Amino acid sequence: MQHSGGAGVFIGSDNLVRNNCLKENGQYGFSMYKATKGELHDITLDGNEIVGNNTDDWETKLDQCGCTGGGKFWDAHTVRVTGNYVHDNKSVGLWADTNNYDFLFEGNWIEANDAQAIFYEISYNAIIHNNVIRGNLLKGGATRIADADNFPDAAIYISESGGDARVPSAMIGGPVLDISGNLIQDNYNGITLWENADRFCGSPANSSEGYCTLVNPNATLSTCAAGTINTAPYLDDCRWKTQNVRVHNNDLRTNPANVLANCFPDYCGHNAVLSNWGTYPDWSPYKQNVIQQNITFKQNNLFAQNHYTGSWRFMARDTGLDLLTPTEWQAAPYGQDAGSTF
Repeated sequence: MQHSGGAGVFIGSDNLVRNNCLKENGQYGFSMYKATKGELHDITLDGNEIVGNNTDDWETKLDQCGCTGGGKFWDAHTVRVTGNYVHDNKSVGLWADTNNYDFLFEGNWIEANDAQAIFYEISYNAIIHNNVIRGNLLKGGATRIADADNFPDAAIYISESGGDARVPSAMIGGPVLDISGNLIQDNYNGITLWENADRFCGSPANSSEGYCTLVNPNATLSTCAAGTINTAPYLDDCRWKTQNVRVHNNDLRTNPANVLANCFPDYCGHNAVLSNWGTYPDWSPYKQNVIQQNITFKQNNLFAQNHYTGSWRFMARDTGLDLLTPTEWQAAPYGQDAGSTF
């Protein structure tokens, strides 16, 4: 399926997409469609080659529209993404955006995509397991370096997503976001856990317009608003949270000769747990360092038992703080990567 102006294939509920070549389409290799708002479900994407998509460079044409990649899932659940070869796409490799849950990414080979390998965004309960993730985000990283932007964009990029027991997880077996058993080699950066302090249900900064969280049916656009959001339960339930993320037993390798010239240590070879300083909107209860402290220390996000080879550094809380050495990352107050080797 090649040379479509949009996506090579649209996926719906109860669909199996197996053993295809989704190649050089203008926007996506695959995307999803539903006529009315509601969840897509029970989808398997298995054994496909997904290569060279976004030939029309829509992110530039529509000012970073978030509408390109090897493929994108939206508002879907009970999804298996297994055994695919996802490479050389001119954007993200695999992207799940907005209220996805019960997701499995396993046994994929994801290489040389211009942006992130796996981008899991304002979603819940997923396993990212036993994938090979190599040489991703080098083009996107080069742009950040040229702009002197040290944000730790990473091959596995978790944005406002995590495990929550109030959202179903029957297929993957529990309310977690588990990243384990992966080979993560020579990418711009490795794994970043991020939560935008200004992005929540009801905020003008939420680009998924009209959507709210899945954790409480009473958390809606009308209750996640000035005068209500700063009280329980809305203070907690109006946020998509990067929480209950486990990063363990991964093999992380980086060699400066295989990444970008002169990017170590300031830009390349980072893992991170962080947020921005909250500023917007003016009625937000999440201003200043509230979310920075929460994601780093209070939301049960843990790196452990990983194996690192090469020049790795770490970011915590805020990009404006000094990079952490492995020893500093493992020590108090961060206490990350217990049992890991460097």
